[in-house]
Amino acid sequence: MHMSESLHNGSLCPVVSQTFNKDFGNEGFLLENGKTLPALEICYETYGKLNDTKDNVIWVCSPLTADAHVAGYYSTEDKKPGWWDALIGPGKAIDTDKFFVVCSNILGGCKGSTGPASINPRTGKPYGGSFPTITIGDMVHAQKELFDGLGCKGMFCVVGGSMGGFQAMKWAIYYPELVKRCIIIATSPRFSSQALGFEVVARDIITQDPNYNNGDYYDQPVKPDVGLANARKLAHITYLSAVGMEKKFKRAQDQENRNHAITYSTPFDLQLPLESYLRYQGAKFVDRFDANSYLHIAHATDCFDLETEYGSLENAFKDIKAEVLNVNLSTDWLFPPHESRRITSALIAAGKQVTSLEMDTQFGHDGFLIEVGELGKAVGRFLDSKIVESNGTQSIPVFHNEQDFELLGSMVSDGARVLDLGCGSGELIDYLHRTKNVSGMGIEKNLKDILGCLENDVPVIQRDLDERGISDIQSGSYDYAIINRTIQEIRDPVALLNEILRVAKRVIVTFPNFGHWSARGSLMLHGRMPKSKELPYEWYDTPNIRLLTVKDFYTLCEKEGLVIEKMAFQNEQALSKVLTAIGLKNFGAEHVVAVVSKKV
Repeated sequence: MHMSESLHNGSLCPVVSQTFNKDFGNEGFLLENGKTLPALEICYETYGKLNDTKDNVIWVCSPLTADAHVAGYYSTEDKKPGWWDALIGPGKAIDTDKFFVVCSNILGGCKGSTGPASINPRTGKPYGGSFPTITIGDMVHAQKELFDGLGCKGMFCVVGGSMGGFQAMKWAIYYPELVKRCIIIATSPRFSSQALGFEVVARDIITQDPNYNNGDYYDQPVKPDVGLANARKLAHITYLSAVGMEKKFKRAQDQENRNHAITYSTPFDLQLPLESYLRYQGAKFVDRFDANSYLHIAHATDCFDLETEYGSLENAFKDIKAEVLNVNLSTDWLFPPHESRRITSALIAAGKQVTSLEMDTQFGHDGFLIEVGELGKAVGRFLDSKIVESNGTQSIPVFHNEQDFELLGSMVSDGARVLDLGCGSGELIDYLHRTKNVSGMGIEKNLKDILGCLENDVPVIQRDLDERGISDIQSGSYDYAIINRTIQEIRDPVALLNEILRVAKRVIVTFPNFGHWSARGSLMLHGRMPKSKELPYEWYDTPNIRLLTVKDFYTLCEKEGLVIEKMAFQNEQALSKVLTAIGLKNFGAEHVVAVVSKKV
């Protein structure tokens, strides 16, 4: 650990870079391509303390060109914190008062871990062009050597963004008994063809630099810096988004600047802020990175393809035991949301526990390093919700609709598998888990509610049912599906009901009865759309687009061949209770709860 308890602006300070060395002798460290490295050197940093059982480890996997310095400051005079400092430290999302956090430089890198610039013990010279190609799996196996060397026995969570997400998934796949939880951010099962195309061009830019010399340039006065800088410029474009770039580099202001007398360095130099930005990023990158390392790491990233390697994504995840949090970014086109969602769908199909959500950001792929506010909430709640307090108990949420939950709970059998569509903050599934020992998952579109699900330790998938439905959930996956006060908000409720009954044996449907006497009276007396506790909205801002009555529901079920196994009514007003009791359900019932199944 080697750090003091002092803080620098709320961050750890000082932190100390450390080095792990292991000699593998004649046998060597075996790579996935069959070649070997005689020894490993891994630069790393740790934060927090390893507990007595040595299993409070959070392993942070670095993205493509980052290093082990993920949090804190090296000294009180240090101006630059670790690259994810906003997330890691005392009381932060990844709380170093609770966890032992480790981050290392990856194999193949150039910041203190074995890579092409390292001295080959077999020759006494830099590996250079002789350094063997490596995979994401090789990086993880090397990290496992460090994990063992630190005396760790269990991994509470592995965390990775971008290429770090590739590593995190491999950790969960390779070492399922070790990894309890896995957080992947802004990642995918593989590079898309578009992203791969940019990578191919970037590699060619470096290898075609006249100073590259097939990777053997370490004893040369001039390195392939031009190629490396230009490759970095290209990469930076992929890290941003179209909307973010427009906001950052306004063309109107650029045009005004060009109208003034400017001396151009070349006939093609437009003196645009974007040009200055990219050139600065390229020059800065050359000062801290090595061209060979960039090529080897990029190659490992480009070759990563879980679907091809395992035959399907479901096969890739079939043996993992980790609970997964999958976060994608709305404007990320390097790892686009639809690619990230494929991971979620495969985990669901493989019967794994997964929570999936999308962060709205203008920063593109870089959002996972910038948008740490909402991301921190999601990460922190995913981790903290699993921490049992010292007295062995967890807090129980207080509900505003406990009676509703009791009624719904009476319709669910003990130990059932439950899918809650439109689950809100997950209170219902949490209640059913505590009282009926159910296992379940929620579907919700509101990010605030999803953070509530994480707080309640409820797996949830962020999804708009009108847009994506539940087609990726396998048939017969659940005993019950619950659509609580949601069906009236769905664009095509008939199609959704039938789809729900594909994935669940029974569906519990609850909805406000628009045939209620108060609604009819309001229309008759005032000529306006009614407002009530059950229907609290004005006509112009209501989410209820499919208002229905008890009779409408009976008619729908008969038409669609659905069996109403049970029907109950919730009433608060005395007149409603009387009317319902004497059989005038369509006129008296305020709220309807029905258990429906398919005709056999």
